[in-house]
Amino acid sequence: MNAYKKYVVIDNYQQLVLSDLPFAPGQKVEVIILAEEHNKVDSQLEELRQKIDSATEQILAGNVTGSELVFEQLQARLRNEYGLD
Repeated sequence: MNAYKKYVVIDNYQQLVLSDLPFAPGQKVEVIILAEEHNKVDSQLEELRQKIDSATEQILAGNVTGSELVFEQLQARLRNEYGLD
């Protein structure tokens, strides 16, 4: 079975038009539509990762003198912003 993947954006409600497909006229194909999920948790985790990376870089560069204090502040901020313990 040949597989073909194409990403499209739905322009009109309840309608999808596929064009320039690499199949012969009259060829039977199976169509499966998978919607992209915008997961809020994933974006929050990515933001959290970036904040941790930034804080780590500052500590390693010697720009922060009280690394334990920074860590405690980061923990408090994460609890407040994301409800994490």
